[in-house]
Amino acid sequence: MQRGLVIAEDSQKGRKLLNEAAAAARGSDCGLVVLSIIHPESFAADVETLEAIGDVEDTHYDENNVLDAERNSVQSIVADSIDDGNLEITYRVSVASQDELVKEVLKTAQNTECDHLFTCGNQRSPTGKAIFGDSTQQLLLEFPGPVTVALD
Repeated sequence: MQRGLVIAEDSQKGRKLLNEAAAAARGSDCGLVVLSIIHPESFAADVETLEAIGDVEDTHYDENNVLDAERNSVQSIVADSIDDGNLEITYRVSVASQDELVKEVLKTAQNTECDHLFTCGNQRSPTGKAIFGDSTQQLLLEFPGPVTVALD
């Protein structure tokens, strides 16, 4: 492994995955990219809220403040989950809908030269996958390197 990409998730499963990714990165003497993906509706609502606060405080907030807040939140999750000493960690935040998630993950992996993907998945029946789709399955099929999946 040259560099791993971890899709951040604030859950027990996500924290366990961060630990596994950190152990693999230390064992390979490489770095990690931690990617947080915000849904566009949540992003727009957060921007709107910050703009309203800015109006009251007579200051200016914009979408960069929302991205920074998300990055800080993910950094806090990582700090609480792993000992990141001597581990190079890069943080990325993207805005993407569920339909765009796989494309965004693959683009980030390519842009940051990641060759191993770490993601959380859900156990679903074949019918559930057929009806609702499954981004984890799509990542397994399309990512050009090893994929580690943490299941329920």
